[in-house]
Amino acid sequence: MESLYDLPSGDQVRVIDTTTAGRSLGLVLQVFREGGTEPLFFGDQLRPEGVVISFDQWAEYEALKQEAAFEKRVVDTTRQRLASAAPEDYVPFEDMAREYGWDLDDDDDGRSDSGPGGHRP
Repeated sequence: MESLYDLPSGDQVRVIDTTTAGRSLGLVLQVFREGGTEPLFFGDQLRPEGVVISFDQWAEYEALKQEAAFEKRVVDTTRQRLASAAPEDYVPFEDMAREYGWDLDDDDDGRSDSGPGGHRP
């Protein structure tokens, strides 16, 4: 059995029943080996209950998940520090820039060809 399922984004995915999905795994693996990236959605309730993706896609999602977790920790730590810092502990931006060797008058656009301190060679 096969059905279309509407995603919240407005896209649709094709969902196949679990028995058919199980019988199709060899074909799905062949498609992945040939560079295909279309996931296989399956379930028995006319909605996706599981999905098969390539290992490369999984590894990419894992890297994105780790990056998002790191960014969340940075945001949480920053919010915590801002909430607990007294105004007299604040450091003016100009002082911080001077401490890190940033030239605030430099029109550097941040490209990677800049040298130490944000200056172009």
